[in-house]
Amino acid sequence: MNALMNQVQLIGRLGADAEIKTTSQGARVSNFRVATNERMKLNNGQWREVTQWHSCVVWGDLTKIVERFGHKGNLFMLSGALQYHEYTDTHGIKRNVAEIKVSQILVLDSSRSETNTDTVAAEINEEELPF
Repeated sequence: MNALMNQVQLIGRLGADAEIKTTSQGARVSNFRVATNERMKLNNGQWREVTQWHSCVVWGDLTKIVERFGHKGNLFMLSGALQYHEYTDTHGIKRNVAEIKVSQILVLDSSRSETNTDTVAAEINEEELPF
């Protein structure tokens, strides 16, 4: 039941090629941003498209999918949980970050992969995560 309390699902396009790194403990992690679009009706009756950017983090085996398909413009369907953390930037200012800890990826359009019909789905075991 607890897993259903913090659940995020979205479909969006990658804004840039995903970064993949290996931590000092040997864990693989990928960070990327996904854009989602929404049409909103303004007070004057006209429609406007609004883009929202979502920061995402992927750990473990899912990074293999991101490594293969995580290219700018590719369309992903993501499921995961919203998480927050704080860090201090290079100027000594504390920053708060909200990001989606992705647990499932479905590649809907992979224009920069081998074929345009690839669909890949994967799940990550929560026990594999380093935290």
